[in-house]
Amino acid sequence: MAARTTAVPATEFAVAPAPLWRLLWLWLPLLGVAVLLVTTHLQEQRTPMDMAITLPFLLVLGGVLSWAFLRRRITLEHGELLVTSTFYRRRTAVSSMLLDQARIVDLAEHSQFKPGMKINGFGMPGFQSGHYRMGKHKAFCLVTDPSRVLYLPLRDDRVLLLSPEHPRALLDALNAQAAR
Repeated sequence: MAARTTAVPATEFAVAPAPLWRLLWLWLPLLGVAVLLVTTHLQEQRTPMDMAITLPFLLVLGGVLSWAFLRRRITLEHGELLVTSTFYRRRTAVSSMLLDQARIVDLAEHSQFKPGMKINGFGMPGFQSGHYRMGKHKAFCLVTDPSRVLYLPLRDDRVLLLSPEHPRALLDALNAQAAR
């Protein structure tokens, strides 16, 4: 007779909301490019085919980037933390986390924890997603609220910077998972 194992259900943690006005950092430049293209098009009296391709492309590009901005999830399942952020995903085993060194920080007060140079990411003021450098460490970021960020160092000298809506609840769940 096979032994039964109790499966721990996946737990999803709400990500701190990022104000939608931050999308203006995306849409205003796209609108500026569209206005510039239309103005240039009218001055040079070029064929309408140029606009028939370019303007829908800008609209689709803005739509895809807006969708990516809204794509955020933090899930704890089967001893792993799964973070989905814009175009990026990171799966990290709880056993690889240095939870005794984890902290909840305000990036305005603790600048040493701020994401630095973007390696491969999506960012705008107050929002960082993807892979960044943080001093000598590489960091995977999902920062939507810089005033409450969960700093999770990993055994491989990397870092997770996350903005769950309730950082203490996520840290407590990670500690409970590590104790199992």
